[in-house]
Amino acid sequence: MTLARPAAATVGTAGEGGTAALYRADVGSLEETNAMFDRIESELGAVQLLVTNAGIARSGDSLAMDSGIWREIMQVNLHGTFHCAWRAKTEMMESGYGRIVCLSSLLGMVVNRISAERLIAYGTSKAAIIGFVRNCAAAFGPHVRVNCVAPGYVDTDMTADVSDEARAMLIEATPLKRLGQVDEIAEMVRFLLSDRSSFTTGQTHVLSGGLGM
Repeated sequence: MTLARPAAATVGTAGEGGTAALYRADVGSLEETNAMFDRIESELGAVQLLVTNAGIARSGDSLAMDSGIWREIMQVNLHGTFHCAWRAKTEMMESGYGRIVCLSSLLGMVVNRISAERLIAYGTSKAAIIGFVRNCAAAFGPHVRVNCVAPGYVDTDMTADVSDEARAMLIEATPLKRLGQVDEIAEMVRFLLSDRSSFTTGQTHVLSGGLGM
């Protein structure tokens, strides 16, 4: 919510006729997700463009992970994606227009030493999102497009706890020799929501600076 406020202010002052509002929910909860959508639809109308971006990770030895951590990560990353997309798709399909972009991760496609040791649940949840997107794209067409964005390592709060040594190794292994920036991911999401990507659905777009090729 703290990060959402400046984003909302930016939209409100963009000079393109945009209006922003903040709605809070635990998307891992079906009840909270439905309540959020009820409020959005009553105040702003039907959702035509949806980005599912909520995600969590838990650092530590994956081999010591208990089932509670596994369920927590799946509830937000995977079930949260499902709850939002499933609620939005009915109105989209009935109206004949809709765009859904789901955020996955490079770690849902490739495995490295760091992810294998620490991020089994996270990587699994992100891999499942890719499969979900492909199946939804086939089922929701022809007027609703569903795509996926799989970022590599991006300079965000989620990667802030990566050690200096691991960060240096990742940058060295990346052909572009740097981490990604949030704006670069946002540009791809914006493209997929727009009519410029009108012949694209069911695809996973990797933004990793070449890491994982």
